[in-house]
Amino acid sequence: MHHPNFQYEQYSHRLPVYAGNTFRYDYDDGNVFIIHFFDATHRHDEGIAGPHKGFNGYYTFNYVEIAPCVYFMYWLEEVYTVSQVADFNRMLVYTHYTYDAQGVRKSLFHSGTITELDSFTS
Repeated sequence: MHHPNFQYEQYSHRLPVYAGNTFRYDYDDGNVFIIHFFDATHRHDEGIAGPHKGFNGYYTFNYVEIAPCVYFMYWLEEVYTVSQVADFNRMLVYTHYTYDAQGVRKSLFHSGTITELDSFTS
């Protein structure tokens, strides 16, 4: 039995603001990616400029909303372990990669801007 004054809707999980949308990430190092977010945990990344031009990957990722419309996302790629904070209030992205280089663990940090392009339908 539910209490009549309890607001169950406030505890329901709402979709992140990025879900179903496409964005352009312009990083300070010259890398530019088009990111298609299919839903809350699936994305397609396409490198269109910079050292990662031609890169193409589909990923399942985890996320935590650390502030309203600010998301900490993390996932594994074939070469990289990626941690990312995407701030959709200020339209800024911060990404940290780690990878193995001949038995030595290396890391890279990139920051950039986010531009919303359109809605994406899978």
